Amino acid sequence: MSELNDFLKLMAEGKQKDPVAVKNREIKENIKEDLGDLFSQLSHLKAADPVAQKNKKLETTIKENVKEDFSSLFAELASLKNRKEEIIQENPQLVEEVLIETTPISTPIGEIPVSQQNPAIADLPNIDKYLKSPQFELPEVDESQREFQLINNKIKFLEQWIGKINNAGPGGGEVNLRYLDDVARETIADGRWLKYDAASKKFVFDEINPFEVVENTTEVTTSTYTVTPTDFYIGVNYAGPVTITLPSSANSGRMLIIKDEDGDAETNPITVLGTVDNDAGGFIIQINNGAIQLLYRNGWRIV
Repeated sequence: MSELNDFLKLMAEGKQKDPVAVKNREIKENIKEDLGDLFSQLSHLKAADPVAQKNKKLETTIKENVKEDFSSLFAELASLKNRKEEIIQENPQLVEEVLIETTPISTPIGEIPVSQQNPAIADLPNIDKYLKSPQFELPEVDESQREFQLINNKIKFLEQWIGKINNAGPGGGEVNLRYLDDVARETIADGRWLKYDAASKKFVFDEINPFEVVENTTEVTTSTYTVTPTDFYIGVNYAGPVTITLPSSANSGRMLIIKDEDGDAETNPITVLGTVDNDAGGFIIQINNGAIQLLYRNGWRIV
């Protein structure tokens, strides 16, 4: 038995010293470290992701709204239940009276002529005094009983509403802008912008005129300038020749104004590079205080 143990011990020691086994262990350790670094980087990237942060903030806001809605509903339920208990304490017999179901009778039995009553009943002596006794009269429902019943109905409604909020959240669940109640769906069309109409108290889709948009102005103080997507008015204020490069394409209807603000374009011309009015050579502003207005539609056009 001891020889077998020695043999197994020698095999284990040999396996520990085996170059292949040692290499495999090193590979496993490296993979483990690499995976640890990878998961760590993924965790940092996820924490810095603006979409994830926005979703987390939105989720927090929804939870807070749901919490506030539940708090309001539970507070109202507590108030109603307290009022219910007060009514019960003021009217101990009220609970039993609510459980009694009564059926209105248009004509009390005692007022039916004896000739029209069942013969077996008509033969009974002094039947009228039994039919007119208090136990056959309809009970009068007082105001406290009515209020008690209304509170019961409202508590039931609130409990159902709490269940609805718990299942679907406080909102109606609509996620499409076009189906919201305060959007004028008949105005939706391609190429239109969303704006608020105070007269109808709704958001409408409409074509936007230039004066409705806040335009950007840019001052050029260098010898070269490339037009950016946000430029609208470009004022050149540089004591020397200036070259301005237009974008090769733009949104249809985009407007652009280039103006000599320095007032010396005759001496220091403003060269505009790009295809304008089908001319690939562009144009040159060489009039003091001169300006050009451009509009893009299938190319830049001078207007």
